[in-house]
Amino acid sequence: MALPRSAPDWLSRTRVLVVVGKGGVGTSTVAASLALLAANAGADVLLVAVDGKPGLGPLLGGASLGPTEQTLRTMTPRGGRAGRIRGRTISPEQAFGDYLELKGFGSLLRRAARAASFDLIAGSTPGMKHLLVLGKIKELDRERAADLIIVDVPPAGHAAPFLRSASALQAAAASGPVRDQADEVSALLADHTRCQCVMVTLPEETPVNEVIELAADLEDDLGMALAPLVVNACWPDRPGLSMTAATAARRQQITLPAATRRALDEVVRFSLVRVDGQREQFARLDDALPLPRLLLPRLPVARLLPQHLDVLAAALAAEPVVGRVSR
Repeated sequence: MALPRSAPDWLSRTRVLVVVGKGGVGTSTVAASLALLAANAGADVLLVAVDGKPGLGPLLGGASLGPTEQTLRTMTPRGGRAGRIRGRTISPEQAFGDYLELKGFGSLLRRAARAASFDLIAGSTPGMKHLLVLGKIKELDRERAADLIIVDVPPAGHAAPFLRSASALQAAAASGPVRDQADEVSALLADHTRCQCVMVTLPEETPVNEVIELAADLEDDLGMALAPLVVNACWPDRPGLSMTAATAARRQQITLPAATRRALDEVVRFSLVRVDGQREQFARLDDALPLPRLLLPRLPVARLLPQHLDVLAAALAAEPVVGRVSR
């Protein structure tokens, strides 16, 4: 299986897409939107939440995610094959049980070993829980469980330890099944034809600081391929922001009450402050993290609904911005 050619070039070059970012920047929303983008192109997508985020299911119009795989959405074919989105969670405990099954343990022995061994193994081996989850994702890729596996990982503060668990255990284990698993997971993460990382940020100082640090961890330390950077919740940079309400009213040949003009001018001043700050962060990214960027609009809604993902998926399908930009 392969991702359809109608998908963006950068997306069609991978089989596993790892989505990471600081808590609150919208990584889960971006993961769901990427799944919708790929499925719209005709791909069979498996969306995996590794820290038990059940809300991804309802966001895609399905039920809350759980350990059992479910189909969240099936797309209408447009001259080609119909894409679909499946979703599930992967917990360390479940991944451990699946690993025992893979190694040929019978169901009774597997249940006994899982109950007796998991807490002992996970507690005495730092990083083992993360490695078990990554090992399950590696097996799903090996089995070609989907055209594209999208992994929504924990927030940035936990993302690096999660992804670094394999290399840490390579250093700790000279041989044996743990070392074999760590070697195979490290090979997956560093294989640019199999795995890419999508980092998500907001056009704000603290999230930009964290994504710059995270990029160094992922690219330099782990050798991961970095997909275009997703900048979420971007403010619209409109030429009209430089115009007063009175000037705009004259151009439209309308009359505005003084109170309305003052209110509109206050809104414009607020927007200009946000846009100027956004430009500063884009300039910092140009200097410190010169990746192609995908800009997602700020949606003025109290709660995201499935239909809002269509807007975000369309923005992700755009040609990435390269170089200095003003918006």
